[in-house]
Amino acid sequence: MTDVEISPETWEYRLVAAVVIAVDQRFGGTAAAPRTCWTGAVLEESNPDYLGTAGDDGSMSVSVVNVLEPLRKARDLDRPLTGGEALAIRDAIGTLAHEAAHLVAESGDPTAPDAYPYDSAAEIDNEGRTEYWTHDNLDNIVRDVFPDVGLEHVVPDVLSQESIDAYPAFTSAVRDIDRALADRSGLPKEQVTQKLMLADDAQRWNVAADLVIDARLAQPGLMPEADRGEVRRQLVAPLRAALSGLEAVDADDSLNDGQKTQASIRAAQKAIVELDRAVDRVERKYRIDNAARVQQAREVGGRAEGGELSPELGRLRGLTGAQADASGAAKRGKEDAGDGARVRGQQVDHRPVRRTPGRG
Repeated sequence: MTDVEISPETWEYRLVAAVVIAVDQRFGGTAAAPRTCWTGAVLEESNPDYLGTAGDDGSMSVSVVNVLEPLRKARDLDRPLTGGEALAIRDAIGTLAHEAAHLVAESGDPTAPDAYPYDSAAEIDNEGRTEYWTHDNLDNIVRDVFPDVGLEHVVPDVLSQESIDAYPAFTSAVRDIDRALADRSGLPKEQVTQKLMLADDAQRWNVAADLVIDARLAQPGLMPEADRGEVRRQLVAPLRAALSGLEAVDADDSLNDGQKTQASIRAAQKAIVELDRAVDRVERKYRIDNAARVQQAREVGGRAEGGELSPELGRLRGLTGAQADASGAAKRGKEDAGDGARVRGQQVDHRPVRRTPGRG
């Protein structure tokens, strides 16, 4: 079916454009430097199962029957909205905001180093984050846009409704994972959400991993930068595995929205536990490697010219020898004492002093 373009001269076009620009502004976009990839094209959605689509070419497709017509009717209404009408209007404007939010990121280069495919895990991650961002920002978008398009009289009714979750199997999981990434990176949750939404599809997983890597491994100086690619893969793997399992949950018609949400929450819990294990495992490796290198450097540096031990390493060597002599004496004492005696060997405390340094 040939796509039908909605004329720029129509009220519907101006409504969509107003939402796209309002969303762009919330991501810091300006007329001189927009964040959105929107080309200005608005099309009639041809798939009856879809409310809207953000196209890879920068276009936006919108259902005329399910999104634009209810909004136009609300514009012309001379009475308060019923609860059902207000909910439908909120869902319609939510669809426009959701698709506009998709357009702030590019697809990216799938052949670039460390790029990830846009598979089911990536789609779940992207849709879940875009949906919860829409829920969090929709009230402000309604307040910004509706007065510009003749819908100011329905603002109170629309704001009185709760948003419908278009992706109950995805939204809670991605929200909880993003909250965990914020906690582990030390960044505000809103900043983490924005970073991930602005990242292109091919690199978004790496951006998520870098939030943790920079805080736990890179800034403390543990991880060599040359290892970043491999460490990214180790941290991304549990996130992708947990989210990919939600594809079956979303498709299961025997589950209601509440059950899908609970499955989504459990998937996030699993992902976060496995992420923490992966980070701890990598951190242990680097701390062990660093401790070994430091100790080797001490031993090499401890020898003075002429092959003599430094006073510090000489003291440690002396303690080691004394401990060996005491152990031998204890063993001989036990042999002399016979089977009925138990001799306690001498214990030398040579522990170092601990010093603390500073939708569609």
